[in-house]
Amino acid sequence: MSLDITDAVESDFRIFSTQIDTTEWKALISHMLPDQGCIEVQRDVAGKEHAWHRHTTDETLVILEGNVRFYWDQGEKICGPGTVITLPAGTLHGSVALDGGATYLIAFHQVDLPKNG
Repeated sequence: MSLDITDAVESDFRIFSTQIDTTEWKALISHMLPDQGCIEVQRDVAGKEHAWHRHTTDETLVILEGNVRFYWDQGEKICGPGTVITLPAGTLHGSVALDGGATYLIAFHQVDLPKNG
């Protein structure tokens, strides 16, 4: 079963298929950084899977390049550049990098980013 963006908005987390500007990495990274701490830059080769898991903190992901199949207990969505995924702590989820792999940013807190989708 797959959910579209309107279904996801009513769920415990959000997937926004927005085209935020991912070309200005410095500004995006600066915006995503917490007052103290770090964010992660993740690169996955095609087929790399992060199987079902959950985190004890909130999580915000921004897809920079490539595509991932993001899945959760109620469905899945193909996410490409500019997609913002916001997950509250404890959300069960996973992902698989598609052809060509994917690069994305991960902040282990909620980040206020523009959402146009």
